[in-house]
Amino acid sequence: MEHELKKILINASNLHVGGGVQVATSIIGELAKFEHPELKISIWASSSVHKNIKQLKYTTELFSEYKILNTYGIKSIFSPKFYLKTNDFDIVVTVFGPLYSFLLNTKHISGFAQPWIIYPDNEIYKNLPLTKKVATRIKFLVQKFFFKRSDLIVAELEHVKRKLLEQKIGKPDTTFVIHNCISSIYTTPEHWKPIKKITDKNKLRLGFLGRNYPHKNTTIIPNAIKILKERYNISAEFFVTFTDDEWSSCSEEFKKCTNNLGPLTVAQCPSFYRQMDAIVFPSLLECFSATPLEAMAMEKPLFASDRDFNRDICKDYAYYFDPLSPESAAKAIADVFLKGGPDPNRLKLAKEHAFGFSNPRDRAQKYLSLLLDVADNKIKLKRAK
Repeated sequence: MEHELKKILINASNLHVGGGVQVATSIIGELAKFEHPELKISIWASSSVHKNIKQLKYTTELFSEYKILNTYGIKSIFSPKFYLKTNDFDIVVTVFGPLYSFLLNTKHISGFAQPWIIYPDNEIYKNLPLTKKVATRIKFLVQKFFFKRSDLIVAELEHVKRKLLEQKIGKPDTTFVIHNCISSIYTTPEHWKPIKKITDKNKLRLGFLGRNYPHKNTTIIPNAIKILKERYNISAEFFVTFTDDEWSSCSEEFKKCTNNLGPLTVAQCPSFYRQMDAIVFPSLLECFSATPLEAMAMEKPLFASDRDFNRDICKDYAYYFDPLSPESAAKAIADVFLKGGPDPNRLKLAKEHAFGFSNPRDRAQKYLSLLLDVADNKIKLKRAK
């Protein structure tokens, strides 16, 4: 059966930092390698996504349109011209939503990666001041409202789909799982870009790559480093990739044991991992994070919070600790490095697992197949409200 030519918009205009930029860059870059004569695909990329696409030398010639456009969260609800323009397309895919619009009159596919919505009673709320707690609740209730307006939702792991269905944000026949994965940059070292060289090798270099959101739980690190020194005689230093605002909000105690290298492009991330002795991922709450897979792909020992979202991805290849206990984190690290360091065979098996979990080409192919099914009406969607 021939597909009716459909106009598709891949909207990544709202992604500016963090893992969302990496995912959007990868999806767009891989889609650019496919012939898709049944679809007229247009791209709206934020400046950050565009920067990564150019740095990785992805071609965009096969797309009907490629536009650099920046939108910023709920503020974009006051930009009706932007949303009226989306109605020129038959299907709009927001790589990670929500799409804040009351004016959308076309089919909308939204990627979902907001764990605070599907785990509303998470432990992080306990540490928030009352005003922040109320503001956070309101923010995610608004996001939930707009996610529910999506015609189809794409989740990154099965636990996310399960929660979306439980909370009636998605429906069984229009909620799909397409696994996240590491970027293809990890298989193309010729495209790796350098970062600031770390010359002090007298301390154990522990790294965290990502944003400093509250649920990332990086505040346990100073105490863990203190315990490593006092209890295990291990001198360690922490390296992060925070924005200027995130760094300025960190405590002086945190800054004393930490070096901030600033946000990295996708092509710089392998260079970050390569300079670390180990990666620490203390997160309390995730839908999916590529950081654990990236660490394993670079054959670095991964110390991760003992949470289901990590165990679902990392299996037995990570060293787990209680993320609420700096003592537990320090002990996990000390147990490895006081015994001569990580097992090279285990690191190699972890690398194989990371590359076998999913890959960028398969993910892009699944997105393309989903679009073709929607275009062919094989998946029956309600019209967007």
